[in-house]
Amino acid sequence: MLESDVIEPSTSLWCSPVVLVAQKDGSHRFCVDYKKFNEITKKDVYPLPRCEDILHALSEAAYFTHLDLVRGYWQIDVDEEDRENTAFSTPE
Repeated sequence: MLESDVIEPSTSLWCSPVVLVAQKDGSHRFCVDYKKFNEITKKDVYPLPRCEDILHALSEAAYFTHLDLVRGYWQIDVDEEDRENTAFSTPE
């Protein structure tokens, strides 16, 4: 991932562990365990919008886009100010 420029070296004070989760097909999925970080994170206090409201807001849109949900995590950059919170480490 470092060679592919998906991740970058960090000197963050935060560090979460990496876990490999077995999938049904026998392969493994790379995951970062943010449970401890999430325990101290301030939660959003506003409700999600209703589906009908979202569809109504899009009714006159001329352009749409989509994300590949298989690789969705890697398609969206983390804001510069939030990157220190997403640091992780591996034994290597």
